[in-house]
Parts: sequence; structure tokens; C-alpha cells
Amino acid sequence: MFSIKTIISLAAAAFMLVNAPAASAQKQVIIPETLKDSYENFRFAPAVRAGDMLYLSGVVVRLKDDETEADIKPAVTRAFEEIELVLKAAGADWSDVVDVTSYLTDLDKYVGPMWAVKQARVPAPYPAWTAIGVSRLFGGEKAIIEIKVTAYLPEPIDGR
Repeated sequence: MFSIKTIISLAAAAFMLVNAPAASAQKQVIIPETLKDSYENFRFAPAVRAGDMLYLSGVVVRLKDDETEADIKPAVTRAFEEIELVLKAAGADWSDVVDVTSYLTDLDKYVGPMWAVKQARVPAPYPAWTAIGVSRLFGGEKAIIEIKVTAYLPEPIDGR
């Protein structure tokens, strides 16, 4: 007779085996042509597709030298354009996005302008979205927001 602990362990192992990705599941790095230098210099992918999921690296909203915090919409727009470039390179668009996480160095000041750009670019059905206040981001004091996106692409990689 098996103990309860053994039965639970066997059930958990069977569950993980049944729900584990197939060994043939592919992983594909997505690198739009205009981001190849960043890929080589910083050694991280703009996005990685693993099975049906597409994971974008965070895109930083960084103010240019002549831009101020009084009007961050141009910088936010550039970040959304980069996200859209990476999505397109993967054969996706905002309709495939299921989750977005944004990190803002001043949540109260930046969430409104970010939301205004989001409202203009992200169509329904809307993805889940989390906004988190942080003290700083990679990229220096001009880096004010980072946006990380996850998309669901049920077609096989070879089919896109």
C-alpha cells in the first residue's frame, strides 16, 4: 500500500509531466533589423517566443536631451512604437497582447501621460495591465518608464 505522501508526490509528478511543454517546443529570438545593434551590444533579445507565448523585454521610455518631464508623450510614443515594431517582427500586434507591466519612476506624474498614449494605441479587447512605482530604471535619470509586454500567439512559429 502507498502512503498518502507517496500518492500525492506521484500525482504531482504526473501533473507536471502532462502539463510540461513538449520537448519539441521551439524557442525563437525576435530581433527587428533596427534593434540588431542593441542585441549585440547589450546581449539581450528584444523578444523571445516560446511555444505560444511571446515575451518582450522591457522598453524604456527615455527623455531626449531637449525633452522635459512637462511633456513626456513624445518619449512614451517612441516606446510604444518600439513595442509595436517588435510585435510586428514576431507576426503579432496589440490584439495578441495579454499582459503589460509598466514601471514608473514617478507613478503619480507619469501614469496619466502614459495612459493617454496607451488609449490612442491599444485597442479592445484590452490586455491586463499593472503599473508599479519604482525608484529608478536602467538608463540614467532620463529613463522614466519601462514597459514589458507578453503576448499569446497560438499559431506555430513556422506558420507565421
